[in-house]
Amino acid sequence: MAALDVTHIDSNYLNYSTGLLVSILLRYPEVGTISCCRENQALVLKFVVRKGFDFDSLSQKIYLALEMFHKLEGCPMKLCTLEKHEQDLDLIVITRDLMSFTQNEMNLIVEIMKSELKNQLVCDESSLEEEEILFQEEVINHMLAALRANGTERNITAVREDGRVLVFNG
Repeated sequence: MAALDVTHIDSNYLNYSTGLLVSILLRYPEVGTISCCRENQALVLKFVVRKGFDFDSLSQKIYLALEMFHKLEGCPMKLCTLEKHEQDLDLIVITRDLMSFTQNEMNLIVEIMKSELKNQLVCDESSLEEEEILFQEEVINHMLAALRANGTERNITAVREDGRVLVFNG
């Protein structure tokens, strides 16, 4: 997903929130949609999943792994919710507070999703080379640090569409 199409956004508003969302979608083809929520200063990750998986087991594994991860890091989570939205293809929605969310946690979540769901997890084709993956991870770390310091000013959502990343206000 090398192409980047940022549309419907104020011209001066390519900020840390936008950069974070775009970098996460570029780095993690498993993430379908991601949002920054101003009201509770949180990230909302949405994964598209084919029917027939055990949500209770998956959510328990993710939640326990995140609890242990944050206990080891010494940084407790303020907000962590996991939901399943049933549709033609189900959505797994993970909401996490920006203050304690990290790049390593993102890796952990994605690896658990891939391990537990295997072919049921819908993901885009990724053609990023190792060098670009490392660059995107550095960008994500930088953007998360900036958001921890400043918060997010608006509600922003980034989605994948036809090999592009589209970013929307609101």
